Amino acid sequence: MSHSVTIKRLTKRPQFLFVRQGARTARGAVLIEARRRSEDGPSGLGITASKKVGNAVVRNRARRRLREAARTLLPQLGLAGVDYVFVARQTTPDAPWEGLLDDVGNALIRLRADLENARGRSSRGMRGAPTESD
Repeated sequence: MSHSVTIKRLTKRPQFLFVRQGARTARGAVLIEARRRSEDGPSGLGITASKKVGNAVVRNRARRRLREAARTLLPQLGLAGVDYVFVARQTTPDAPWEGLLDDVGNALIRLRADLENARGRSSRGMRGAPTESD
């Protein structure tokens, strides 16, 4: 499988809010939200860590680890035209690296399946809201 996805950073609050309305899945040390923006084109990546994760030093460490995990796994497991937001959890800063990669990889695989299954439905349908076909 040699489909490489280019990645652009999400930097503005409306971009994060857009992704929040999409699919989400949590695995161990990470929560990942994803929403299709277009059928192709670059994927978007946003990373966030709330104050629940820890002080600024701890939050920055969590974000760095998630950024590296995304850089490693998104090109293989991500979908083109889909924006992703990685949300750090309290266990993210200290999780074993291999365990963190497993959590991110499993979450991306699950989101990929959810997004591919929902391709024919509206994005609201991913959250269980009625769609026009219901």
